[in-house]
Amino acid sequence: MQQTKEHVLKVLFILIWVLALTHLAAEQFSLYWTYWWFDVLTHFLGGAWLGLASLWLWYFSGHFGTRMPTRRAVLIALFAGLSIGLLWEVYEYSMWQFLGTGLPNNYVADTLGDLAMDVVGALFGYGMFKIFTGRSVTDPTAV
Repeated sequence: MQQTKEHVLKVLFILIWVLALTHLAAEQFSLYWTYWWFDVLTHFLGGAWLGLASLWLWYFSGHFGTRMPTRRAVLIALFAGLSIGLLWEVYEYSMWQFLGTGLPNNYVADTLGDLAMDVVGALFGYGMFKIFTGRSVTDPTAV
């Protein structure tokens, strides 16, 4: 169990750095504005990190327990990805309003796409967690 716990932490560390460097490169080289699809990548990576991190916290932190049904595991990952994604979209909306630049023409479609990628990424994080633990999360002897 300790080895799995550390392995997932290493993957989380690498994933957050990939996300951070991707975002910094996008900001530095205006990739978000040059390529309409570039934020799809960052939302996917963020969702994956959140899904995996939420399950790591649930399983390995000792605060929530160690067993859960698959449905609850999926819901935990989805909730993490969607809730933080929603907070991010509220932040973006607030910044557009604060700066007084107005919303972009495709704001609603972009926001819905961002949230969808947060959720898809969270599902991917759930899948990674199942692979890393090597067991079904419904297995009563798991972790």
